[in-house]
Amino acid sequence: MTPTQSTIAATLTDIARDISTLRDPELLLSSIVRRARLLLGTDIAYLSLNDSERAETFIRTTDGVRTESYAAIRMPLGTGVLGLAAGGVIAETPDYLPDEGKTHLPDIDHVVVEEGVRAILGAPLRIAGKVVGALMSANRTPGAFTPAQREHLERIASLAAAAVELVDAKENERTAQLVAQQATDDLSEALAAERVRSELEVRLASELAEHRGLDELLAVAGSLTATQLRVVDATGRELAHSSQIDDDEAADGTDLRHGQHEEQAPLIGDAGPGFIIVTRAAPPDVPDVVAATVARYASIALLYDRTIDDVRHFHENELVSALVSPLDPERPTLSSTMVQRALGAERETSIAVLVPSDPDDASRRRLLGRVRQLTRSGHTIVAGYLGRVVIVARSPEDILRTRVTALIQDLPCFGGIASSPELAKVPGAYAEAAAIASAMRAIGAPGAIAGAAEAGVAGLLLRDGDPATAHRFLTAHLGPLLQQPRGEVLLGTALTYLDAHGSINETAELLRIHPNTVRQRIERIDTELNPTWRRGPHRLDTHVALRLWRLSNAAARTDP
Repeated sequence: MTPTQSTIAATLTDIARDISTLRDPELLLSSIVRRARLLLGTDIAYLSLNDSERAETFIRTTDGVRTESYAAIRMPLGTGVLGLAAGGVIAETPDYLPDEGKTHLPDIDHVVVEEGVRAILGAPLRIAGKVVGALMSANRTPGAFTPAQREHLERIASLAAAAVELVDAKENERTAQLVAQQATDDLSEALAAERVRSELEVRLASELAEHRGLDELLAVAGSLTATQLRVVDATGRELAHSSQIDDDEAADGTDLRHGQHEEQAPLIGDAGPGFIIVTRAAPPDVPDVVAATVARYASIALLYDRTIDDVRHFHENELVSALVSPLDPERPTLSSTMVQRALGAERETSIAVLVPSDPDDASRRRLLGRVRQLTRSGHTIVAGYLGRVVIVARSPEDILRTRVTALIQDLPCFGGIASSPELAKVPGAYAEAAAIASAMRAIGAPGAIAGAAEAGVAGLLLRDGDPATAHRFLTAHLGPLLQQPRGEVLLGTALTYLDAHGSINETAELLRIHPNTVRQRIERIDTELNPTWRRGPHRLDTHVALRLWRLSNAAARTDP
């Protein structure tokens, strides 16, 4: 049935009224598509919008479509009937699938078959000369569209284009409102965060001015922000923590470490490496600024606590420095009364030197705090000296070794020990113990406190060996490689090769290089040292020389 002029006029009037009255974009576009389908008397109608960035058009609104796949069609501009109409031309086909005049896409054709669409008619949507999409109508039976249907579709498309422009304007307005609201929310959060930060800084600065320690500082911050705070070092070991938030929570056993929200911030400056960990029962209402703010003040408090500790042990540090470095012109005056008061009557003096596995201040302080327990029994002093921990005791080596070992079993460190029969020779004993500790670190033997005998070859080099003799021994067996530009690489390869019992493959695996590279290096070493370096009695001499080279080099690199 062909619509009358009055029906056409009424439809266009209704569409115009919808454009002016409907607030919901979905209702507006659905109304236009539905009225187009009813006016043209077709099975399906749909409206597409163009995606200029992808050069595609996608179906936005449908009426009469049965399958989800058809309603979700996206087509490149210029393909099929939809792509042609969205590209700017009136397009149609009486039967889409067999129409060879249209560009077909296999995936789209499959969707069309599922929907049962045969005849398709489309008109472009133009806004100020720009094509923004297409208004389409289709039937599930083949057949040509009438001139009247084409005219009606074009007229509705012109109104639909105005509706799309209105929808875009409303969506842009909504977006602008959302952006403005987000900016307002962000500003509110920033102001709230700034209030928290400001209050924290005032309170924490006041605590520092009163010379409060780290524990007291954390307690104030935790109470002020309803959080629990912990300070941990780089290994995760807890250095300090705040108390529970309030007495009620403490009474019921609440532990905020298992709360829902946790943030952390690094300690700064010489207080690091380490972290402030802030835990609260629920995520904060505003961006959390507690961790970063407290980290700054906690770092200052931690350094203050360490300074107080250094002052408390100043005399021990001075005494150890005077005992082990008598040639230092800056050393404090050392009197026999001072030594006797600290160590007791003069007899055999043993010195243990400990080097932390991690050469950071926190590790050294942790080790220092542990072994200071030795001073409770008297006749023992402990101090930090040149990045090491030094223990001086009036007792035999074996007794001091037993006492120290019991305290450091769970702390990764390297130790050396030596003794002196008289006070004047204590610096030599310290130098020997320090060198052995460095050698043990080079060997990779933590935990043990070694003397010259336990250090093996290192003991021969560092205790009884004459440096000049050791140098001549190294030169005699390794001389050609000691001066080579890549000598250190070749020496390291030779040592690994001998440690691996001459296995090329094991050497390659240990050095993480290809076996062929090992063979090439061995050939180069053969050229420089003569192949006898890895055979018969010369093999042992070379192996000892390589061990002394490695240990002496390591001791030199780690000795301040």
